[in-house]
Amino acid sequence: MDANRQGGPAAGAGGLRTEVAFEQDSQIIAASHSEVVLAEAGDKHILVAFVGKPHRIDDRGKSQVGKALREIGFVDYFRAEQLGWVLYLEGSTDLSILRELARKLEHPAAPLLESPFVYYVGNKFAKAKDHFWGLREAKSDFVGIVILDRQDNYRLESNAAITEMMWRRREIENYLCDEEVLIEFARSQNEFNDLPLFADREGSRHEAVMREVIADVSRSLELLSRPSPWSSDIKATDDFLDPLFENYYRRLSLPNLLRKTDYHVLTRFLPVERIDPEIVEKLDAIVEIARRANPVTGDA
Repeated sequence: MDANRQGGPAAGAGGLRTEVAFEQDSQIIAASHSEVVLAEAGDKHILVAFVGKPHRIDDRGKSQVGKALREIGFVDYFRAEQLGWVLYLEGSTDLSILRELARKLEHPAAPLLESPFVYYVGNKFAKAKDHFWGLREAKSDFVGIVILDRQDNYRLESNAAITEMMWRRREIENYLCDEEVLIEFARSQNEFNDLPLFADREGSRHEAVMREVIADVSRSLELLSRPSPWSSDIKATDDFLDPLFENYYRRLSLPNLLRKTDYHVLTRFLPVERIDPEIVEKLDAIVEIARRANPVTGDA
């Protein structure tokens, strides 16, 4: 048979097989995980994806699954079925802070946040929605919640399937920006805490340095016409906490031991009574979404 008959050598074995099927008035049914096969076949053949229920994913099917199969991994579909709900956050530090706050509050969300189906979207609601609707195409009762930094130019579009929320303060780290929290953290950093002879002297030194750095960073922000460290509008991580701890440890002649990935440790020094009620509001919303989830059980 002439291999060039349907596009020459580039048509390859797939072209030969479709030619044979055409000549014999037959159909070919093939199973493949190959994105190459998916891309080549999508324009001229019928494609069916067995994700959740069978979906036709060629152009004529008008389904989101074709895009989803290229952008969403199998593990995400598996977790969607197993848990029935998803949590969208900016990044892993948000989850760490939420988890620690839920534990401290002994909130019903605490066990849900131990091993959730979480997907990080970098403060992009559009990315969360694209991912969510791709999964919901496979699991029609799938539910989700998005909790991202405050975005003054974005209008929340929550519906029955996916709840969109924003922090009323600039970002979740703002809820840890409390002077007494930072002072208590500094006191805890005394490496001689277990030695009574040194405890007061070293503890006082760490505390004094923290107070100095807080004052200095606050003055710098004021000179730059930036919001106060305790303001809801400051970008807490970049404009306050990062420079604060960089300066704090440098003045102690130590490497920086606390960066953004570790800011969740500050929750240990935040008294329960000073946790903003909005934290409870967001944790309640997570519990509600998880309550509505319909996970696939082993008996399903």
